Amino acid sequence: MSESLTGLDDLTPDDFLRRLAALREQRDQLDRLVRAYLAYAREFTGPRPYTLASLASAAGLSISGVRTAYSAADCTVVARCLGRPPRGQA
Repeated sequence: MSESLTGLDDLTPDDFLRRLAALREQRDQLDRLVRAYLAYAREFTGPRPYTLASLASAAGLSISGVRTAYSAADCTVVARCLGRPPRGQA
């Protein structure tokens, strides 16, 4: 992390804000990907090889957090990418 902080003093305010916005976009992309992975693990695999506890541990969430981490929209994205509906909706 120290490498990413090196040179911050040399940035113009606009460059600093651009870098910060780029980091936010990267974080948002990773959050979307984590939600898609959780949706896949919970809704598209079967019989469920991933326990809530194992998913929670891997994602850094609580068990209830895994249950609520993804939405129907996330499932729709995964279904479109896989070319198949969630388990039980085939």
